[in-house]
Amino acid sequence: MLGSAVVKSAPAGRDFVAVTRADGDLTDSRGVKAIFATHAPHLVIHCAAYTDVDGCTRDPQRAHRNNTEATKLVAQQCAERGTRLVFLSTDYVFSGTKTQAYEEDDKPDPINSYGESKLAAERAVAELLDDYLIVRTQWLYGPGGKNFVSAILNRAQAGEPLKVVEDEFGSPTYTFDLAQALWLAVASELRGIVHIANSGHCSRLALAEAALQAAGLADTEIEPVKSVDWPSPTARPLHAILDNSRWVQAGYSPLRPWQQAVESFVVTYFSR
Repeated sequence: MLGSAVVKSAPAGRDFVAVTRADGDLTDSRGVKAIFATHAPHLVIHCAAYTDVDGCTRDPQRAHRNNTEATKLVAQQCAERGTRLVFLSTDYVFSGTKTQAYEEDDKPDPINSYGESKLAAERAVAELLDDYLIVRTQWLYGPGGKNFVSAILNRAQAGEPLKVVEDEFGSPTYTFDLAQALWLAVASELRGIVHIANSGHCSRLALAEAALQAAGLADTEIEPVKSVDWPSPTARPLHAILDNSRWVQAGYSPLRPWQQAVESFVVTYFSR
């Protein structure tokens, strides 16, 4: 979902290659070496991940293999070739118990297998490379993949009942807004970790309501539920809002407010 947005948002004249599973298995060192040998990149934007959070809970080994080990293999090749790596990470490296937004220097403390696998990947990147940028983001949505906003609208359009968690908060982030920021980031002097997400934050319930409003489905009934009552095997960070100050302090404009981004996505892909 994000990878396709990065491709579509590439600056005019930028020479790049979009690598897919057909080009090689990132969990296989031979496959990773073959990709690097074929393309000899000067820069890698690593968007690939196993993002099924409940799937990671059910199969932690798969989470580790696809998120940690695959990223480590990519980072090793980058280290051998002097290639800059931009790695996409997540707010799930935090527990969500902080009352204020999380800054880059806050100590990670994941509470589920997905967050643990992504944090381990972050640490592998930092250990192996000097020229790297870890971009943490959250609540991604956009065309071309499974996401919360699309799921809500698909269910509403099908006339299915809606239950939405009201006590989980974050910054919904549109893949195309993040992709444009990534192209700025790759050419920047930024190193280490930076948080990039659409401005502002909301609950899952407020996000659902905004999406329905933009789609002309504001009369859809939603049953608010608490996170403890949601049928999921996975503990989720309830207040893992990301602080974007470092991105702004580096001289870049903050991503537009989440409300505007959601409306843009919905009007483009879901409006009647």
